[in-house]
Amino acid sequence: MTTRRLALFAAAAVALSAVAVFSAQAPLFPVLKNSIFAGPQKEGFSLLVTNQILRPWGDRVSIAGRPVEGAFSPDGRFLAVLNMHGAELLDAGTLAHVASVATKATSYGGIAFRPGTNELWICESARSGDDALIVVTLGANGSTEKAERLRFPEHPVPAGIAFSPDGKLAYVSLSSNDSVAVVDAAGREIVREIPVGIAPMAIAVSKQTGRIYVTNRGGRRPQTGAASEHVAYSAHSEVLTDTGTGSTATGTLTLIDPQAPETPHHFATGLAPAAVTISADGSTIAVANAHSDSVTVFDSARMTSAEVKVPSYPEGTFGSQPVSVAFSKDAKRLFVACGGLNALAVFDRVEPRNWRLAGMLPTAWFPLSVAVAGDESVRVVSIKGVGNNAGQAGGHNSRNYEGAVSSYPPAMFTRLDAGTREVRAGNAPKFEPAGGVANLASLGIRHVFLIIKENRTYDQVLSDLPRGERDPRFLMYGRDVTPNHHALAEQYVLLDNFYTSSAISFDGHQWLMMAFVSDYVERSFASSPRGYSWNMDDALTVAPTGFFWQGAPRPLDVKLMGELTNPAQWDSATKTVKDINEIDLPGWTHHWKQFKEGRWREASASRPAVPALAKLVVTDYPTSTMNITDQIRAEAFLAEIQKWEKAGSAPELAVVTMTSDHTMGKSPEFPTPQAMVADNDLALGRMIEALSKSRFWAQSLVLVTEDDAQDGVDHVDGHRTLCLAIGPHVRRGALDSTNYNHTSLIRTMQEIFRIPPRTRFLATARPMTSIFQAKPDLTPYKALQPAIPLTQMNPPLRSLSGRAREAALASMRFNPNHIDDIPSATMNRILWWEAKGYSTPYPDMSSVRAAAKPLRRSGTSGTASPAR
Repeated sequence: MTTRRLALFAAAAVALSAVAVFSAQAPLFPVLKNSIFAGPQKEGFSLLVTNQILRPWGDRVSIAGRPVEGAFSPDGRFLAVLNMHGAELLDAGTLAHVASVATKATSYGGIAFRPGTNELWICESARSGDDALIVVTLGANGSTEKAERLRFPEHPVPAGIAFSPDGKLAYVSLSSNDSVAVVDAAGREIVREIPVGIAPMAIAVSKQTGRIYVTNRGGRRPQTGAASEHVAYSAHSEVLTDTGTGSTATGTLTLIDPQAPETPHHFATGLAPAAVTISADGSTIAVANAHSDSVTVFDSARMTSAEVKVPSYPEGTFGSQPVSVAFSKDAKRLFVACGGLNALAVFDRVEPRNWRLAGMLPTAWFPLSVAVAGDESVRVVSIKGVGNNAGQAGGHNSRNYEGAVSSYPPAMFTRLDAGTREVRAGNAPKFEPAGGVANLASLGIRHVFLIIKENRTYDQVLSDLPRGERDPRFLMYGRDVTPNHHALAEQYVLLDNFYTSSAISFDGHQWLMMAFVSDYVERSFASSPRGYSWNMDDALTVAPTGFFWQGAPRPLDVKLMGELTNPAQWDSATKTVKDINEIDLPGWTHHWKQFKEGRWREASASRPAVPALAKLVVTDYPTSTMNITDQIRAEAFLAEIQKWEKAGSAPELAVVTMTSDHTMGKSPEFPTPQAMVADNDLALGRMIEALSKSRFWAQSLVLVTEDDAQDGVDHVDGHRTLCLAIGPHVRRGALDSTNYNHTSLIRTMQEIFRIPPRTRFLATARPMTSIFQAKPDLTPYKALQPAIPLTQMNPPLRSLSGRAREAALASMRFNPNHIDDIPSATMNRILWWEAKGYSTPYPDMSSVRAAAKPLRRSGTSGTASPAR
């Protein structure tokens, strides 16, 4: 075991005490100060970057990583937890650490004990290459005796495991093969594959009948040649989708009779069925529908079903996200993990087909798995823990992952009324009034430009501005590199308390486009085995509520410039684009030459990643790739302004992507990180200058942010990032420390265009009213030239030695066409040393692991966390 793991679990060796006497009523939360920072508060709760207050109940241990699933051993002694790169074995009662199993990247789920043996089976799946099942033989005390790998060739993505009652056969859902594999458990051999629906995930087997039940995340298979069936893709599979949103349109449960496996039966569920469980007596099956806010309950004898709605808070909103289900031993109670509410919902059976919500209990952040122990206590695995991303030297990073496992004793379920009150209050926090312009629609803004950039924290760029909350120790791209960012923050409004709701680009773009991230995405951070679909070209990632501009009282004129696109080649003769293989894109130097020679239109273009949005894509705007300088994106944007000027109209909403500030580290084929950030800065300045001199400026608003803050350190929180608000109705020379985040940004645009919020996260988001002024100031902006030459190239490999050479070699392995296909820890250190010098110690973020301890919870609420 590594030193880091030893440190993680050292304190967990002490048994956690039972929960004490509960208070008569759960304390709720104060009205929050406008300037409150995200993170732990002195009152004992945390403010999340998703507009939620977190104060979990129950006893809890922290686990480094992003744990996604838990499973009890047959004798109930151990709880195995599937983590990002292996499994943790805990004592089921005390949650004390017993053993660790290291693997390659794990899958969306898939961990189970084989009946009648001491074997633990684990699904292993990377982004590409062969997948595997890891079979671990455990000793009597839970120690790891040996581990075997059962290889699954050609990347079928094993995602769930269940065993026949006698343990002789393992059934494995193969997500990318749209099938279930039957495995001879003793012989370690794949016997056959059974076709099921699209993207099978969770799987369960009846102990009474041996029947196999598997959830199909993408629903039923499309009918061949059916003109009425609208499809998109997920991995290599066609998926039935909604014509307006592009989200999945069906969900199914497949029943396989082991006596007749060649004729599986399919039954409708809600959307995105995420989990399946069977009652102990085998009479009832429950399926959690993550995109329908419901549970489908089946009578196993007749396979008739009833839908049980799982409420969200505020009431009437979408987004409770039921993602896991478990029955009590007598099947009279159903436990549902609600990822969107940070809650465990409890339903009581009042008659065979009728279930009533008994109440909810607060959990840690985004519970993904629930299991019931023999003593009727409940274990909940939460993927984000309590949101801790702190490290050494006062630094935070959004990829400092820490999850949690919590225990809820039976006595706690006598306090469901109090728990429900706290869940409701935690999902609708109250803030002081922000002030400013309350009625944003009254400002007369007709054109909003949302510009999405890449991966910087506030401290990295703006901590040299004296007025904001800052720690200059983490400054990397100050005024000499980013003069336009600085000037815009100074001339308009400096927002020093703004957060991404995301950890990485995968969820960042989804927060910004939908204000919703599916558990399918949250589960995939280990390796994104079906693909890293940050642009939502995987239909399984798209919210059933669609995109934030949809649902407006009238259709908006929307243009997507780089966002939600894939690469294409522009044909100037036909004014059309054609699909290309991204590996065929020329390098940065080629595109820089195109820009300097005025041939930028020959650069890569865009094609829609979401077929339902095809009409919105500006196809001759470059897609997101590091091979293209942001100066070309600026040229393409300026060309669009000229078209709008000529036509006399501009879009109401334009979503624009820029990527150069991501950088390519020290790769010799690219400019230095400072030069690439400067490239991004100048392009932004040019775009703002052109808009401010256009006929549309008086009715325009520009909002600029990062999709995430993963490639940097910040002293407040790993999610704190840049947000620039620019336009005639934006305050001038102001410092605004109001707590805002990604969803605030989206809700602001919805308020301007009177778009009703469709998710619970937008319903509780704070519109950024405080940044506006009623009286417009039409003064145009003049772009500034960075002091860093944009063509300052990284030195050739032959000229380097030592750590500089190691950094260059590592950077050369980065994929310029998948801008997050880069080990973040490696990139962050390369960027730090490039900016600070190789003799400057990197602010090691591993201390979050060392500091993780079991946290005892007595009563109905959590103990206090340290205040910042």
